Amino acid sequence: MPIRVFAHHVELSEDMRLHVVEKAEHLRRIFNGMFTVRVTLEAEKERRVAEVTANVSHGAPVVTRVTTQNLLEAVDLAFHKIEAQLRKHKDKLRDHRVREEAAAAPEPEAPEPEGAEPEGAAPAGAEDAPEPTGGAPAEE
Repeated sequence: MPIRVFAHHVELSEDMRLHVVEKAEHLRRIFNGMFTVRVTLEAEKERRVAEVTANVSHGAPVVTRVTTQNLLEAVDLAFHKIEAQLRKHKDKLRDHRVREEAAAAPEPEAPEPEGAEPEGAAPAGAEDAPEPTGGAPAEE
């Protein structure tokens, strides 16, 4: 899984880059269906922004954006937030598959108790009587 780290208007130290890559590698343990992870770190006046985008195999990309005054804090919060989003996405996929399997499998029928008449059976003693035909009642 390729991990791309970009920095805009901020000098990114090697320690920070390794921290980001380590956090991104941890995402693979949570959700294995990711193609790429893109991390963008920005500095805007006194704000530090961390944006994490995970391109997943099923569905739209999962995107998280966190703004704080400290870059390390923004990175940690962004990864915490995207972990929760990926867990939720994974649960939705798992639940969806369970519902599909349940819909495809026929429900087993409960056995009928002895002495009970099966559905659609005529009441006792009705075997001898002729079935009425449609239309006007017969005159005798």
